[in-house]
Amino acid sequence: MGKSDFQWKVEGPQRISFVEKSSMKLTLFQKTQEISTHVETVTNENLEIQKFVFSMKTSEATIEVSGERIGSNLRLKVTQAGSTQTKELPIQEPLLLSPTIRPFLLMKGLPKSKETYSGFLLEPSALTTIPLTMSVELASPKKYAVDVRYLSQSLKSEMEPSGALIKEVSDLAGMPIEASPVSAAEYKQLVLTAPKEDLVEVARVGFPPISNSKDLRSFSVKISGVDLKPFELNRNRQKLDRDILTVKVESLPSQTLPVQALIGQKQYEPYLQGDSSIAVFDPLIQKKAKEIVGNESDLWKRAKLIFDFVNTKVEKVPTVSVPNALEVLKTMKGDCNEHSVLYTALARAAGVPTRMVVGLVYGERMAKGSGFYYHAWVEVFTGKDWIAIDPTWNQIPADATHLAFVEGGLEQQVQVTSLMGKIQLSPH
Repeated sequence: MGKSDFQWKVEGPQRISFVEKSSMKLTLFQKTQEISTHVETVTNENLEIQKFVFSMKTSEATIEVSGERIGSNLRLKVTQAGSTQTKELPIQEPLLLSPTIRPFLLMKGLPKSKETYSGFLLEPSALTTIPLTMSVELASPKKYAVDVRYLSQSLKSEMEPSGALIKEVSDLAGMPIEASPVSAAEYKQLVLTAPKEDLVEVARVGFPPISNSKDLRSFSVKISGVDLKPFELNRNRQKLDRDILTVKVESLPSQTLPVQALIGQKQYEPYLQGDSSIAVFDPLIQKKAKEIVGNESDLWKRAKLIFDFVNTKVEKVPTVSVPNALEVLKTMKGDCNEHSVLYTALARAAGVPTRMVVGLVYGERMAKGSGFYYHAWVEVFTGKDWIAIDPTWNQIPADATHLAFVEGGLEQQVQVTSLMGKIQLSPH
């Protein structure tokens, strides 16, 4: 399914470089997708990251993220869709990238029995850091067992006292992946093949069939198997009572306000701002938003005009990428992530407060039966209330099986991965 190459060398008294390249093929929506990543990291002798360059390429998109230590921050530059955005990320030590985890453990000194360390994993594609723990245990005179945990995920490996990898076992949305070293000659001969298992189906949360799910105005479900504390399950249309989540569909607004009514209302300003993936103030986004809404000033009518544009004009194509509104505006294709990120950028550019949400939604899309699939949609402010709408599935408002777990951009959405392969849903 994939292969990875790792190299490191000491380049000076205070400079160590690490390079990791990987390629893999996945099956998504019954379509083969290839993903290649490349990360180059430079650290000092204490393995503190000084700078890095990360790139990810798929058949649909390319993203490059570079970072440089400036004082107590990492200055990030994100280049995607021909545009470069910058961001300052506070450094929390020890800050690690995937290539520096085993060297970090070696630097700490391998234990005679067992030791556990804490740190922060830099996730370049999400532009954030994630707390992690690293447990190292002497399993035999010539073997150490390593268990790295973050976001409820576990990466287990075995390594020699020298740090050389013996084998590694990880989990991808509930699909176990095992890796073992090969010679340089064998590596060159490796041919990538996509697994038969569709990752979308592997990640699906099984659930009994629901009749007329798109028409439901209220829906309750019991959640188990995961810690719910990190998630925002109590929100405008949702209520969590212990482990029972109830969703009630909002009524469409009977009266709304003009966009000018929001002037001076600072509580909505965060929902009108942009970031590296939602380029609200880019001239192309601004121009398209004005073109869509024209002279319409009503918030809700603006929201619906943009909804119609995104739903009808963006081709619904399974996509592996880091969603970016500018990229989607140029390609006009993608799945729920692309629909949601473009909608958010255009709506905010038009003065409509909008927030992205990610979670699970009921569907019967594929051959293995019914269940809940990971999905993204948006919520818009009408001047009085927030209403969930789904520009991918053409739903205003979104049906009651839309279970929102996380609100926000890439930094927040990465939390959803902790649900994969673990969450269980049952009727209530």
